[in-house]
Order: sequence, then C-alpha cells, then structure tokens
Amino acid sequence: MSKNTFIMREDGSMLSPEFRVSFPHIIEPDDNGKFGLAMIFEPDTDFSMLEKEVAAKKKAVWPKGVKGVYSQPILDGDASEAQREELVGKMYINGKAGKYRPGLVDSQLQEITDEAEFYPGCWARAVVTIYNWTYMGKCGISVNVRNIQKIRDDEPLISRVRAADEFESVEDQEVADL
Repeated sequence: MSKNTFIMREDGSMLSPEFRVSFPHIIEPDDNGKFGLAMIFEPDTDFSMLEKEVAAKKKAVWPKGVKGVYSQPILDGDASEAQREELVGKMYINGKAGKYRPGLVDSQLQEITDEAEFYPGCWARAVVTIYNWTYMGKCGISVNVRNIQKIRDDEPLISRVRAADEFESVEDQEVADL
C-alpha cells in the first residue's frame, strides 16, 4: 500500500498520508474559538479512499441530490482564491476540529504543547473522519481532524522577510556616524 494514500481504519476513521501543515490552530483555537489546520498534499497523493467515503456520505445524506451550494472537502490549490505559492500544483483540505482540541504528538508519540514545535511548514499526518453539514442555504462534506502526528520539520511557510535579508551589514564606525 502506498504511503501517499488514505488508509481506512476499523472504526471508520482514516489515516491520512503525509501533508504539509498550513494555518495551524491546534495548540490554541482561532479567533472563533475553533481548532483546525490546512493540510497540503503532494501531487502524487491518492485520494480515492477519501473520495469514495465522501461520495457515499453525500448519497446517503442527499439521496435526491444536493440543493443549493455544495462544498467539497478536497480542494485544488491551483483554483484557490488565495493564490498561495505553497498550493501550486497541490490539493489541500481544510481540516476542522470545532471547539475540541485534537490530540497532537511528535514522531516519538510525545505530546506537543508548544506552538513553536507545530508550525506552518512542518509535515504531519492525521486521523480524520468526514461529516455533513447544512448552513444558511449551503451544504457540504467536511473533514474532522481527530488526532495529529508531526512527522518532520521543514522550512516554515511564512510570508515574513528575514531581518538579515532586509539590511546590509554595517561597520562599527558607520553605526557611530548614524
């Protein structure tokens, strides 16, 4: 079985393949008091298991078809309105956990409680489930994040410019002259 595929577990949850973390609100909730993150997947990721489960849930919940605006969980980074560099050529999922903080461990299964350890750009995998929703004339299937395992570090995904890249070095005498 490929490491780039979703794996169905006995309890109906799925283990995701590795993904790059973006916009993590896992240690602390967002401004709305909700936990979640964006999961950015490599181009060779096989979504067939997740797509099958989404299609089955959609058919079970809306057997006569969806009325109104439908939102699907697997999103195309090239079609994203955000036009973020890290999404180009990739698919992503906005994983949600609502008001309940998902569990978060490192590769050695030690709990992570420091935001500096789980940041935009690190790599992780998650145990997820899907759920349906209807709200204000819209409906969809979303991905619930139950638990997360950080796999490895990588360059942070931040738009800030490093201070060292903003300036040139200054000799001591030049500083005195300022």
